[in-house]
Amino acid sequence: MRDFLTPPGYEGARWSARKLLNVYLSRWEEGRGRTKLRSYPFKLTVEATGACNLRCPACFTGVGDVGRPGSAMPLDLYRRVLAELGDYLFELEFYNWGEPLLAKNIYTMIAEASARGISTTVSTNFSFPFDAERAERLVGSGLTVLGVSIDGARQESYEQYRVGGKLDRVLANCRLVADAKRRLGSKWPRLVWEFHVFAHNVADVELAKTMASELDMELAVNKGWTVGAEWNPESEYRFFWYPSPPTRCRFLWQHAVVNNDGGVAPCCGTFFREDDVGHLAVHPGDLGAASFREVWNGPKFQAARGFYRARTGTDETRQLICFDCPLTKVWEKWQRHQEAGGTLAGFDPGYSTNECFNYFWNRRPTRAASATPHAS
Repeated sequence: MRDFLTPPGYEGARWSARKLLNVYLSRWEEGRGRTKLRSYPFKLTVEATGACNLRCPACFTGVGDVGRPGSAMPLDLYRRVLAELGDYLFELEFYNWGEPLLAKNIYTMIAEASARGISTTVSTNFSFPFDAERAERLVGSGLTVLGVSIDGARQESYEQYRVGGKLDRVLANCRLVADAKRRLGSKWPRLVWEFHVFAHNVADVELAKTMASELDMELAVNKGWTVGAEWNPESEYRFFWYPSPPTRCRFLWQHAVVNNDGGVAPCCGTFFREDDVGHLAVHPGDLGAASFREVWNGPKFQAARGFYRARTGTDETRQLICFDCPLTKVWEKWQRHQEAGGTLAGFDPGYSTNECFNYFWNRRPTRAASATPHAS
C-alpha cells in the first residue's frame, strides 16, 4: 500500500490533485490488468526530431535505418498532445532515437512543459556547434535534467561508440551550460555525464569521474548494451535496467511515446513505424486519430495489454511487437512459476538486458524501398 500511495519521484515536478489521482487510477488499472483505461499516462516521451548528427553503432538512426522521416515534430502537434496530457504528466522526455537539441523548437517545447510543472529531461550527444546564447536559452527554458552521453574520457576511446563525435566540443558545450547556470543563478538543469561502459572505454571511468567533477556534472555509469553477445557478463558494471517480475510493462499503462511524425509507439524500444500502435493526425484534418485517448484505448494498445492476461490472439495481433517481447514472455513465465508454487527468489527471467535490447534490434520490417509513412 505504501508503494501504491507514494507519488512518482520526478524531480522538479509540481504535484496536483488531478495528477495524483491519475497516478493512483493508473496503478490500480495496471494492477488489475485492465485493457481499456480511464487513466492517462503520467510520463511521456516525445521525439523532438528523428535526425541525429552521429553514427553510433547500436542505434537505429546511427546505422542509417529509416523508421520514419527524420524531421522535427511540428509544434502544433506537440501542443495538441501537451494540451491533452499536460495536466496528468509528472515527466516529459524530449528524446528517443534522434538528437533533441537539433530540433528548432526544442526550447519552446521545454518551456511550455516546464510552465505546467512537468519535470523535463533531455539526453544529448552535444557534439555540434553551440554557444552562450543558446546555453542561456536552454537554462531559461526550465529544463530539469540535461544528460550528456560521453562514453569515454579520451577522444580515441570516446569516438569508438560516438562515431563522428568530438570530445573537446562536447566538454566545451557542457561548460557553456554550467556557466549559464551560474550567470542566471539557476539550479537547473542538473547536468549528468552519462557514461556507457564497454570493453574499449572501461579504463576511462576513473578519469571521467575527475573530469565530471571539474565540470560540475554528476557521473552516471552504466553498462552499455551491444549488438549480439553481451560484453563481459561478469563485469562489475550494471545495466540501468534488468527484466524481472512481478511488474507488467509500464509503457502500456503509465508511459507513452509519441514520435515526430505522429506515430504512437508501444514503448521506447521500438523504432519502425510498422510497430506503432496508432497514429495521431499531424495537423487537424489529416488522416489519423484526433486525440491521444483514441489511440491509448485503440485496438492495438488493448491487445498488447491483453497479452498480460493471456499471450494469445488473432494472427493480426500476434504480429504486434509486444506479443513476443521479452517482458511479455517473462510475465507469462512468472505466472506459471507462481502457479507451480515457485517464489521470486527462485525465478529465472530467462532473458538478460542485452538480449532484451537485441530483440528490438533484430526486428526489422520488410519494406518496399519507396514506402512512405502510414497515417492509419
